[in-house]
Amino acid sequence: MTIPCFRVYDATETILQNIIAYEQQSSDVQYKYFTDFAAFMDHLIDLEKDVSLFRQKGIIENWMGEDKEVASLFNKNGNGVTTYSDFYYKEECLKASEHCKKTWNRMKASLRHNYFNSPWKGASIVVAITLLILTTIHTILAFTGFVK
Repeated sequence: MTIPCFRVYDATETILQNIIAYEQQSSDVQYKYFTDFAAFMDHLIDLEKDVSLFRQKGIIENWMGEDKEVASLFNKNGNGVTTYSDFYYKEECLKASEHCKKTWNRMKASLRHNYFNSPWKGASIVVAITLLILTTIHTILAFTGFVK
């Protein structure tokens, strides 16, 4: 899934609210892209660390200042928005939901979150496993030399 870059600046909230209001009230608008986008981003962004991750990945350009403000913007604009059966991001939401439900993916995420959340933890685990393997090999070689 690819999400295009979205610039967030001071007037974004007002513009987004006005477009959403127009889409919600207008009967001649077939697809409600901005309404669906606001609802989709509201599901993806809850905290400022979510915005920080999106900034790192190039999905959001924050020209407002604080990531907390951007998270608040999407949370406010996504609340109370009515999405319809022809939700534009329906397929992406279903794919993401299926991906998160798989046991293997949840285990990988848990492993990454608990043990590899910093480069030093990952490096120390690799070094510990390497030392364990070398110790095992040394023990086997010492034992085979003792038996002869």
